[in-house]
Amino acid sequence: MTSGQLAAGDQHPGGERHLDVVPTTGAPAESRSVASGITWSMLGLMVAALAQWVVIVLLSRLGTPEMVGQYALGLAVGAPVVLLASLALRTMQVTDTGRDFDFADYLRLRVSGMLVALLLIAVVAALIGSAHAIVVMLVGIAKTLDAIGDIFFGLFQRHEQMRPIGISMISNGLLTVVAMASLLLLTGSIGWAVVGSVIGSAVGSIGYCGWAAKRLGAAELTATIPARAGAREASSPRKPGVMLRRMGRLAVVAAPLGFASGLVSLSGNLPRYFIEHILGAAALGIFAALAYIVLVANILFAAISQILLPRLTRLYAAGELAVFTTLTLRLVLGTLAFGAVAVAAVIAVGPAVVRFVYGAPYGAHADVLTLLTVAAVFSGAVFFLATALSALRRFGNQLTASLVMVAVAGIAGYVLIPRFGLVGAAWSVVITVGGDSVLKALMLKRALARRTWT
Repeated sequence: MTSGQLAAGDQHPGGERHLDVVPTTGAPAESRSVASGITWSMLGLMVAALAQWVVIVLLSRLGTPEMVGQYALGLAVGAPVVLLASLALRTMQVTDTGRDFDFADYLRLRVSGMLVALLLIAVVAALIGSAHAIVVMLVGIAKTLDAIGDIFFGLFQRHEQMRPIGISMISNGLLTVVAMASLLLLTGSIGWAVVGSVIGSAVGSIGYCGWAAKRLGAAELTATIPARAGAREASSPRKPGVMLRRMGRLAVVAAPLGFASGLVSLSGNLPRYFIEHILGAAALGIFAALAYIVLVANILFAAISQILLPRLTRLYAAGELAVFTTLTLRLVLGTLAFGAVAVAAVIAVGPAVVRFVYGAPYGAHADVLTLLTVAAVFSGAVFFLATALSALRRFGNQLTASLVMVAVAGIAGYVLIPRFGLVGAAWSVVITVGGDSVLKALMLKRALARRTWT
Protein backbone atom coordinates (compact mmCIF):
# COMPACT_ATOMS: atom_id res chain seq x y z
CA MET A 1 0.00 0.00 0.00
CA THR A 2 1.13 3.53 -0.68
CA SER A 3 -0.22 6.93 0.13
CA GLY A 4 -1.58 7.10 -3.36
CA GLN A 5 -4.41 4.87 -2.18
CA LEU A 6 -5.66 7.54 0.14
CA ALA A 7 -8.08 10.32 -0.36
CA ALA A 8 -6.95 13.68 -1.53
CA GLY A 9 -4.40 12.58 -4.05
CA ASP A 10 -1.30 12.53 -1.91
CA GLN A 11 -2.47 15.06 0.63
CA HIS A 12 -3.74 17.52 -1.87
CA PRO A 13 -7.31 18.03 -3.01
CA GLY A 14 -8.31 17.50 -6.57
CA GLY A 15 -6.65 14.15 -7.29
CA GLU A 16 -8.51 11.17 -8.68
CA ARG A 17 -8.80 9.37 -5.36
CA HIS A 18 -11.96 10.14 -3.46
CA LEU A 19 -14.52 8.76 -1.08
CA ASP A 20 -17.08 6.84 -3.11
CA VAL A 21 -20.67 7.77 -2.36
CA VAL A 22 -23.63 6.51 -4.33
CA PRO A 23 -26.52 9.01 -4.37
CA THR A 24 -29.80 7.87 -2.90
CA THR A 25 -33.32 8.28 -4.17
CA GLY A 26 -34.85 8.03 -0.74
CA ALA A 27 -36.15 4.44 -0.66
CA PRO A 28 -35.47 2.77 2.72
CA ALA A 29 -33.65 -0.25 1.28
CA GLU A 30 -31.59 1.93 -1.02
CA SER A 31 -30.83 4.32 1.84
CA ARG A 32 -29.50 1.43 3.89
CA SER A 33 -27.36 0.35 0.95
CA VAL A 34 -25.97 3.85 0.58
CA ALA A 35 -25.29 4.09 4.32
CA SER A 36 -23.47 0.75 4.18
CA GLY A 37 -21.44 1.95 1.22
CA ILE A 38 -20.43 5.13 3.01
CA THR A 39 -19.50 3.11 6.09
CA TRP A 40 -17.28 0.70 4.17
CA SER A 41 -15.66 3.52 2.20
CA MET A 42 -14.96 5.53 5.34
CA LEU A 43 -13.62 2.49 7.18
CA GLY A 44 -11.35 1.57 4.31
CA LEU A 45 -9.99 5.10 4.01
CA MET A 46 -9.40 5.46 7.74
CA VAL A 47 -7.61 2.12 8.06
CA ALA A 48 -5.50 2.87 4.98
CA ALA A 49 -4.57 6.29 6.36
CA LEU A 50 -3.77 4.89 9.79
CA ALA A 51 -1.69 2.10 8.25
CA GLN A 52 0.32 4.56 6.17
CA TRP A 53 0.95 6.72 9.21
CA VAL A 54 2.00 3.67 11.25
CA VAL A 55 4.51 2.84 8.51
CA ILE A 56 6.05 6.30 8.88
CA VAL A 57 6.14 5.95 12.67
CA LEU A 58 7.77 2.52 12.40
CA LEU A 59 10.41 3.81 10.02
CA SER A 60 11.14 6.78 12.30
CA ARG A 61 11.29 4.66 15.48
CA LEU A 62 12.96 1.50 14.18
CA GLY A 63 15.01 3.19 11.48
CA THR A 64 16.40 6.64 10.82
CA PRO A 65 15.18 9.93 9.33
CA GLU A 66 17.17 8.98 6.21
CA MET A 67 15.00 5.85 5.82
CA VAL A 68 11.84 7.91 6.14
CA GLY A 69 13.26 10.31 3.58
CA GLN A 70 14.03 7.55 1.08
CA TYR A 71 10.52 6.17 1.42
CA ALA A 72 9.00 9.64 1.10
CA LEU A 73 11.11 10.29 -2.01
CA GLY A 74 9.76 7.08 -3.55
CA LEU A 75 6.22 8.29 -2.93
CA ALA A 76 7.01 11.77 -4.27
CA VAL A 77 8.49 10.35 -7.48
CA GLY A 78 5.86 7.68 -8.06
CA ALA A 79 2.68 9.59 -7.25
CA PRO A 80 2.65 12.15 -10.10
CA VAL A 81 3.85 9.63 -12.68
CA VAL A 82 1.28 7.00 -11.71
CA LEU A 83 -1.56 9.52 -11.51
CA LEU A 84 -0.70 10.94 -14.91
CA ALA A 85 -0.47 7.48 -16.48
CA SER A 86 -3.70 6.46 -14.75
CA LEU A 87 -5.63 9.02 -16.86
CA ALA A 88 -8.34 9.26 -14.17
CA LEU A 89 -9.86 6.14 -15.73
CA ARG A 90 -11.80 5.24 -12.62
CA THR A 91 -13.71 8.51 -12.77
CA MET A 92 -14.36 7.93 -16.48
CA GLN A 93 -15.43 4.35 -15.76
CA VAL A 94 -17.93 5.23 -13.04
CA THR A 95 -19.49 8.06 -15.04
CA ASP A 96 -19.67 6.03 -18.27
CA THR A 97 -23.44 5.58 -17.98
CA GLY A 98 -23.81 4.93 -21.70
CA ARG A 99 -21.34 2.03 -21.53
CA ASP A 100 -19.28 3.49 -24.36
CA PHE A 101 -16.40 1.33 -23.13
CA ASP A 102 -16.40 -1.92 -21.20
CA PHE A 103 -14.37 -3.09 -18.23
CA ALA A 104 -11.80 -4.81 -20.42
CA ASP A 105 -11.07 -1.53 -22.22
CA TYR A 106 -10.41 0.28 -18.95
CA LEU A 107 -8.30 -2.56 -17.57
CA ARG A 108 -6.16 -2.88 -20.70
CA LEU A 109 -5.50 0.86 -20.85
CA ARG A 110 -4.70 1.04 -17.13
CA VAL A 111 -2.25 -1.88 -17.32
CA SER A 112 -0.61 -0.33 -20.39
CA GLY A 113 -0.37 3.00 -18.59
CA MET A 114 1.22 1.38 -15.56
CA LEU A 115 3.87 -0.29 -17.73
CA VAL A 116 4.74 3.14 -19.12
CA ALA A 117 4.72 4.56 -15.58
CA LEU A 118 7.14 1.87 -14.37
CA LEU A 119 9.49 2.66 -17.25
CA LEU A 120 9.46 6.37 -16.39
CA ILE A 121 9.98 5.66 -12.69
CA ALA A 122 12.91 3.40 -13.55
CA VAL A 123 14.48 6.20 -15.58
CA VAL A 124 14.05 8.67 -12.72
CA ALA A 125 15.41 6.13 -10.22
CA ALA A 126 18.51 5.64 -12.36
CA LEU A 127 19.06 9.39 -12.54
CA ILE A 128 18.66 9.78 -8.78
CA GLY A 129 21.43 7.28 -8.10
CA SER A 130 21.98 3.90 -6.52
CA ALA A 131 21.48 5.11 -2.95
CA HIS A 132 17.74 5.65 -3.50
CA ALA A 133 17.03 3.82 -6.75
CA ILE A 134 15.89 0.51 -5.26
CA VAL A 135 13.47 2.13 -2.82
CA VAL A 136 12.05 4.47 -5.48
CA MET A 137 11.53 1.54 -7.85
CA LEU A 138 9.87 -0.69 -5.25
CA VAL A 139 7.52 2.08 -4.12
CA GLY A 140 6.69 2.68 -7.78
CA ILE A 141 5.81 -0.99 -8.23
CA ALA A 142 3.51 -0.86 -5.21
CA LYS A 143 1.77 2.25 -6.54
CA THR A 144 1.23 0.73 -9.98
CA LEU A 145 -0.31 -2.37 -8.41
CA ASP A 146 -2.64 -0.12 -6.41
CA ALA A 147 -3.55 1.73 -9.61
CA ILE A 148 -4.52 -1.51 -11.34
CA GLY A 149 -6.66 -2.42 -8.34
CA ASP A 150 -8.26 1.01 -8.67
CA ILE A 151 -9.91 -0.08 -11.95
CA PHE A 152 -11.53 -2.95 -10.08
CA PHE A 153 -12.71 -0.36 -7.53
CA GLY A 154 -14.48 1.38 -10.41
CA LEU A 155 -16.15 -1.90 -11.38
CA PHE A 156 -17.37 -2.42 -7.81
CA GLN A 157 -18.57 1.17 -7.58
CA ARG A 158 -20.48 0.87 -10.85
CA HIS A 159 -22.34 -2.08 -9.31
CA GLU A 160 -22.80 -0.13 -6.04
CA GLN A 161 -20.65 -2.68 -4.21
CA MET A 162 -18.61 -0.65 -1.71
CA ARG A 163 -17.77 -3.50 0.63
CA PRO A 164 -15.06 -5.03 -1.61
CA ILE A 165 -13.42 -1.60 -1.89
CA GLY A 166 -13.29 -1.23 1.90
CA ILE A 167 -12.03 -4.77 2.42
CA SER A 168 -9.33 -4.32 -0.21
CA MET A 169 -8.03 -1.11 1.40
CA ILE A 170 -8.16 -2.63 4.90
CA SER A 171 -6.37 -5.85 3.92
CA ASN A 172 -3.80 -3.92 1.91
CA GLY A 173 -3.08 -1.54 4.78
CA LEU A 174 -2.85 -4.15 7.53
CA LEU A 175 -0.72 -6.54 5.48
CA THR A 176 1.59 -3.69 4.48
CA VAL A 177 2.17 -2.69 8.11
CA VAL A 178 2.84 -6.26 9.25
CA ALA A 179 5.10 -7.10 6.29
CA MET A 180 7.10 -3.87 6.43
CA ALA A 181 7.58 -4.04 10.21
CA SER A 182 8.66 -7.68 10.05
CA LEU A 183 11.12 -7.16 7.21
CA LEU A 184 12.54 -4.01 8.81
CA LEU A 185 13.12 -5.81 12.11
CA LEU A 186 14.66 -8.83 10.39
CA THR A 187 16.96 -6.99 7.99
CA GLY A 188 17.29 -3.39 9.17
CA SER A 189 17.09 -2.41 5.50
CA ILE A 190 14.65 0.12 4.04
CA GLY A 191 14.87 -1.69 0.71
CA TRP A 192 13.63 -4.97 2.16
CA ALA A 193 11.05 -3.13 4.26
CA VAL A 194 9.48 -1.58 1.15
CA VAL A 195 9.12 -5.09 -0.28
CA GLY A 196 6.40 -5.37 2.38
CA SER A 197 4.49 -2.57 0.66
CA VAL A 198 4.68 -4.46 -2.64
CA ILE A 199 3.35 -7.58 -0.91
CA GLY A 200 0.44 -5.65 0.62
CA SER A 201 -0.49 -4.12 -2.73
CA ALA A 202 -0.16 -7.40 -4.62
CA VAL A 203 -2.46 -9.23 -2.22
CA GLY A 204 -4.90 -6.44 -1.32
CA SER A 205 -5.18 -4.57 -4.62
CA ILE A 206 -4.64 -7.35 -7.17
CA GLY A 207 -5.32 -10.68 -5.50
CA TYR A 208 -8.42 -9.78 -3.49
CA CYS A 209 -9.92 -7.46 -6.13
CA GLY A 210 -9.50 -10.09 -8.86
CA TRP A 211 -11.22 -12.66 -6.68
CA ALA A 212 -14.03 -10.32 -5.63
CA ALA A 213 -14.63 -9.18 -9.21
CA LYS A 214 -15.40 -12.73 -10.32
CA ARG A 215 -18.35 -12.76 -7.93
CA LEU A 216 -20.01 -10.02 -9.97
CA GLY A 217 -20.32 -12.45 -12.85
CA ALA A 218 -18.58 -12.75 -16.19
CA ALA A 219 -20.71 -10.23 -18.09
CA GLU A 220 -18.58 -7.14 -17.50
CA LEU A 221 -15.27 -8.99 -17.15
CA THR A 222 -15.24 -10.19 -20.75
CA ALA A 223 -14.05 -8.13 -23.68
CA THR A 224 -17.50 -7.37 -25.05
CA ILE A 225 -18.04 -4.39 -27.33
CA PRO A 226 -21.07 -2.16 -26.76
CA ALA A 227 -23.56 -2.07 -29.62
CA ARG A 228 -22.88 1.60 -30.33
CA ALA A 229 -19.24 0.76 -31.12
CA GLY A 230 -20.28 -0.44 -34.55
CA ALA A 231 -20.89 -3.77 -36.21
CA ARG A 232 -17.32 -4.12 -37.43
CA GLU A 233 -15.82 -3.88 -33.94
CA ALA A 234 -18.63 -5.93 -32.38
CA SER A 235 -17.93 -8.79 -34.78
CA SER A 236 -14.24 -9.01 -33.85
CA PRO A 237 -13.80 -7.56 -30.34
CA ARG A 238 -10.61 -9.44 -29.53
CA LYS A 239 -8.57 -8.51 -32.59
CA PRO A 240 -5.48 -6.49 -31.62
CA GLY A 241 -6.30 -3.69 -34.05
CA VAL A 242 -9.79 -3.24 -32.61
CA MET A 243 -8.53 -3.27 -29.05
CA LEU A 244 -5.84 -0.71 -29.85
CA ARG A 245 -8.33 1.62 -31.54
CA ARG A 246 -10.69 1.43 -28.58
CA MET A 247 -7.85 2.05 -26.12
CA GLY A 248 -6.74 5.02 -28.18
CA ARG A 249 -10.22 6.57 -28.18
CA LEU A 250 -10.54 6.04 -24.43
CA ALA A 251 -7.12 7.60 -23.82
CA VAL A 252 -8.07 10.70 -25.82
CA VAL A 253 -11.31 11.14 -23.85
CA ALA A 254 -9.62 10.61 -20.48
CA ALA A 255 -6.41 12.58 -21.08
CA PRO A 256 -7.54 16.05 -19.84
CA LEU A 257 -8.79 14.78 -16.49
CA GLY A 258 -5.76 12.53 -16.07
CA PHE A 259 -3.46 15.44 -16.84
CA ALA A 260 -5.17 17.54 -14.17
CA SER A 261 -4.76 14.77 -11.58
CA GLY A 262 -1.07 14.45 -12.35
CA LEU A 263 -0.58 18.21 -12.01
CA VAL A 264 -2.29 18.25 -8.63
CA SER A 265 0.04 15.55 -7.36
CA LEU A 266 3.06 17.27 -8.89
CA SER A 267 2.31 20.58 -7.18
CA GLY A 268 1.90 18.79 -3.85
CA ASN A 269 5.20 16.95 -4.21
CA LEU A 270 7.39 19.74 -5.60
CA PRO A 271 8.51 20.88 -2.11
CA ARG A 272 9.72 17.33 -1.42
CA TYR A 273 11.91 17.32 -4.50
CA PHE A 274 13.54 20.57 -3.40
CA ILE A 275 14.01 19.30 0.16
CA GLU A 276 15.74 16.11 -0.93
CA HIS A 277 17.94 17.90 -3.45
CA ILE A 278 18.92 20.83 -1.20
CA LEU A 279 18.65 19.49 2.37
CA GLY A 280 19.02 15.74 1.95
CA ALA A 281 17.03 12.57 2.68
CA ALA A 282 17.04 13.02 6.47
CA ALA A 283 15.37 16.43 6.20
CA LEU A 284 12.82 15.01 3.77
CA GLY A 285 12.09 12.24 6.25
CA ILE A 286 11.36 14.74 9.01
CA PHE A 287 9.12 16.81 6.73
CA ALA A 288 7.22 13.76 5.46
CA ALA A 289 6.65 12.43 8.98
CA LEU A 290 5.22 15.73 10.18
CA ALA A 291 3.04 16.04 7.07
CA TYR A 292 1.36 12.70 7.75
CA ILE A 293 0.01 13.89 11.10
CA VAL A 294 -2.42 16.23 9.30
CA LEU A 295 -3.41 13.67 6.65
CA VAL A 296 -6.51 12.72 8.61
CA ALA A 297 -7.87 16.23 8.07
CA ASN A 298 -7.79 15.77 4.31
CA ILE A 299 -9.57 12.43 4.62
CA LEU A 300 -12.33 14.08 6.63
CA PHE A 301 -12.68 16.92 4.12
CA ALA A 302 -12.74 14.48 1.19
CA ALA A 303 -15.46 12.42 2.86
CA ILE A 304 -17.69 15.43 3.58
CA SER A 305 -17.13 16.81 0.08
CA GLN A 306 -18.19 13.63 -1.67
CA ILE A 307 -21.25 13.26 0.54
CA LEU A 308 -22.29 16.84 -0.29
CA LEU A 309 -21.59 16.63 -4.02
CA PRO A 310 -24.97 15.07 -4.98
CA ARG A 311 -26.84 17.71 -2.95
CA LEU A 312 -24.90 20.62 -4.45
CA THR A 313 -25.45 19.18 -7.92
CA ARG A 314 -29.22 18.98 -7.36
CA LEU A 315 -29.35 22.52 -5.95
CA TYR A 316 -27.53 23.96 -8.94
CA ALA A 317 -29.61 21.97 -11.43
CA ALA A 318 -32.79 23.23 -9.75
CA GLY A 319 -31.60 26.82 -10.02
CA GLU A 320 -31.48 27.32 -6.24
CA LEU A 321 -28.34 29.42 -6.44
CA ALA A 322 -28.92 31.25 -3.15
CA VAL A 323 -29.07 27.98 -1.19
CA PHE A 324 -26.12 26.62 -3.18
CA THR A 325 -24.00 29.70 -2.42
CA THR A 326 -24.99 29.82 1.26
CA LEU A 327 -24.16 26.16 1.83
CA THR A 328 -20.76 26.47 0.13
CA LEU A 329 -19.94 29.66 2.05
CA ARG A 330 -20.87 28.05 5.37
CA LEU A 331 -18.65 25.07 4.63
CA VAL A 332 -15.66 27.25 3.78
CA LEU A 333 -16.09 29.65 6.71
CA GLY A 334 -16.76 26.79 9.10
CA THR A 335 -13.56 25.09 7.97
CA LEU A 336 -11.55 28.26 8.54
CA ALA A 337 -13.07 28.77 12.01
CA PHE A 338 -12.45 25.18 13.06
CA GLY A 339 -8.97 25.38 11.58
CA ALA A 340 -8.12 28.39 13.74
CA VAL A 341 -8.87 26.31 16.84
CA ALA A 342 -6.82 23.39 15.49
CA VAL A 343 -3.82 25.64 14.78
CA ALA A 344 -3.99 27.04 18.32
CA ALA A 345 -4.04 23.49 19.72
CA VAL A 346 -1.02 22.49 17.63
CA ILE A 347 0.90 25.53 18.83
CA ALA A 348 0.14 24.55 22.44
CA VAL A 349 0.81 20.81 22.40
CA GLY A 350 2.49 20.17 19.04
CA PRO A 351 6.12 19.99 20.23
CA ALA A 352 5.34 17.46 22.95
CA VAL A 353 3.24 15.32 20.62
CA VAL A 354 5.91 15.29 17.91
CA ARG A 355 8.62 14.21 20.35
CA PHE A 356 6.38 11.51 21.82
CA VAL A 357 5.30 10.04 18.48
CA TYR A 358 8.43 10.31 16.37
CA GLY A 359 11.30 10.91 18.77
CA ALA A 360 13.74 13.67 19.63
CA PRO A 361 15.13 14.38 16.11
CA TYR A 362 11.66 15.47 15.01
CA GLY A 363 10.74 17.53 18.08
CA ALA A 364 12.83 20.52 17.07
CA HIS A 365 10.62 21.09 14.02
CA ALA A 366 7.23 21.59 15.64
CA ASP A 367 6.93 24.97 13.90
CA VAL A 368 6.83 23.07 10.61
CA LEU A 369 3.85 21.09 11.92
CA THR A 370 2.06 24.35 12.78
CA LEU A 371 2.48 25.65 9.24
CA LEU A 372 1.39 22.34 7.75
CA THR A 373 -1.74 22.49 9.91
CA VAL A 374 -2.49 25.91 8.42
CA ALA A 375 -2.05 24.34 4.99
CA ALA A 376 -4.48 21.57 5.94
CA VAL A 377 -7.09 24.20 6.87
CA PHE A 378 -6.74 25.89 3.48
CA SER A 379 -6.87 22.44 1.93
CA GLY A 380 -10.31 21.91 3.46
CA ALA A 381 -11.52 25.13 1.87
CA VAL A 382 -10.12 23.96 -1.48
CA PHE A 383 -12.00 20.65 -1.19
CA PHE A 384 -15.34 22.38 -0.70
CA LEU A 385 -14.72 24.98 -3.41
CA ALA A 386 -13.63 22.26 -5.84
CA THR A 387 -16.75 20.26 -4.98
CA ALA A 388 -18.90 23.29 -5.79
CA LEU A 389 -17.08 23.76 -9.10
CA SER A 390 -17.62 20.07 -9.88
CA ALA A 391 -21.33 20.47 -9.18
CA LEU A 392 -21.26 23.25 -11.79
CA ARG A 393 -19.25 20.88 -14.05
CA ARG A 394 -16.44 23.43 -14.33
CA PHE A 395 -13.72 20.83 -14.95
CA GLY A 396 -11.73 23.06 -17.28
CA ASN A 397 -11.48 25.67 -14.54
CA GLN A 398 -9.92 23.12 -12.22
CA LEU A 399 -7.34 22.16 -14.85
CA THR A 400 -6.42 25.84 -15.18
CA ALA A 401 -6.08 26.12 -11.40
CA SER A 402 -3.84 23.03 -11.36
CA LEU A 403 -1.50 24.56 -13.95
CA VAL A 404 -1.24 27.79 -11.99
CA MET A 405 -0.58 25.96 -8.72
CA VAL A 406 2.28 23.94 -10.21
CA ALA A 407 3.96 27.22 -11.14
CA VAL A 408 3.29 28.72 -7.71
CA ALA A 409 4.61 25.63 -5.91
CA GLY A 410 7.74 25.58 -8.04
CA ILE A 411 8.55 29.25 -7.52
CA ALA A 412 7.78 29.17 -3.79
CA GLY A 413 9.91 26.09 -3.22
CA TYR A 414 12.80 27.41 -5.28
CA VAL A 415 12.86 30.71 -3.39
CA LEU A 416 12.00 29.68 0.18
CA ILE A 417 13.56 26.26 0.80
CA PRO A 418 17.22 27.21 0.18
CA ARG A 419 16.83 30.22 2.52
CA PHE A 420 14.62 28.85 5.30
CA GLY A 421 14.95 25.07 5.12
CA LEU A 422 11.98 23.00 6.29
CA VAL A 423 10.15 26.10 7.50
CA GLY A 424 10.46 27.49 3.99
CA ALA A 425 9.11 24.20 2.60
CA ALA A 426 6.11 24.42 4.91
CA TRP A 427 5.53 28.03 3.88
CA SER A 428 5.63 27.00 0.23
CA VAL A 429 2.85 24.48 0.91
CA VAL A 430 0.80 27.14 2.73
CA ILE A 431 1.25 29.59 -0.16
CA THR A 432 0.34 26.98 -2.76
CA VAL A 433 -2.80 25.67 -1.06
CA GLY A 434 -3.82 29.13 0.13
CA GLY A 435 -3.44 30.48 -3.38
CA ASP A 436 -5.43 27.55 -4.74
CA SER A 437 -8.30 28.34 -2.37
CA VAL A 438 -8.37 31.99 -3.44
CA LEU A 439 -8.22 31.08 -7.14
CA LYS A 440 -11.02 28.53 -6.87
CA ALA A 441 -13.14 30.99 -4.85
CA LEU A 442 -12.78 33.57 -7.63
CA MET A 443 -13.61 30.97 -10.28
CA LEU A 444 -16.71 29.88 -8.37
CA LYS A 445 -17.84 33.47 -7.89
CA ARG A 446 -17.46 34.17 -11.60
CA ALA A 447 -19.28 30.99 -12.61
CA LEU A 448 -22.22 31.75 -10.30
CA ALA A 449 -22.38 35.34 -11.52
CA ARG A 450 -22.62 34.12 -15.12
CA ARG A 451 -25.44 31.74 -14.19
CA THR A 452 -27.28 34.56 -12.41
CA TRP A 453 -27.21 36.79 -15.52
CA THR A 454 -28.23 34.05 -17.96
